[in-house]
Amino acid sequence: MKEMRFKKLRLWAAYPFAVLYLVAAYFYGLDFRLGMWLVLAGLCIRFWAAGFIKKIRVLTTAGPYAFVRNPLYVGNFLIGLGFCLAVPAHFLSIIYGVLFFYFYAGTVKKEEILLSDLFGKEYLEYKQAVPAFIPRLTPFRSKWPASAFSLEQAHFNGELIRVLVTGIVLCLLCFFYGFFKEKVIGTHDTMYSAVLLAVHVALLAVTIAHRKKLIKSEQNQQKK
Repeated sequence: MKEMRFKKLRLWAAYPFAVLYLVAAYFYGLDFRLGMWLVLAGLCIRFWAAGFIKKIRVLTTAGPYAFVRNPLYVGNFLIGLGFCLAVPAHFLSIIYGVLFFYFYAGTVKKEEILLSDLFGKEYLEYKQAVPAFIPRLTPFRSKWPASAFSLEQAHFNGELIRVLVTGIVLCLLCFFYGFFKEKVIGTHDTMYSAVLLAVHVALLAVTIAHRKKLIKSEQNQQKK
């Protein structure tokens, strides 16, 4: 029950922040030169991590997990911060940082309890050696066999979908800024954004359909 309320609270915070972001973008403008590097870095970190993690089934300590315990959340933070920095209004980044760590701190604690119950001593040793959010300089050397990166596993975990959705959001932001702020539609930039948007939507539909087949195949194998 508490978890449901927590998720609802997170959504209630996300919607007003999204509106605030659009209002700030309208008045302050958009400049993706700095922010998009952080978005790209966040997507790469998430994709790297998603290619290793097999949620609940195996304790993942390889790849980015050898440097930080929550690389998926680190990636999320960088993606969100990148979008905030695209709007030259510093208060957005500050609000985002406060909200992010407020909501994710509780999530991480719950996951730590779950992982401790599932993997016991193995996880406790890993937890003591690897930081939660600030990466260590040298990789953690696990005593247990480490898995290798798998592109199929990253796709199974839905990371290709996240990349495409991020691209769609970027295209929509360009439309928003061009139409409502610059009062132009049909220029070279907006037409280019329209083509990119159509391509991303088409790829997203194909990717979702293919991932559903992967999940169904995995479920059938588990039943055998």
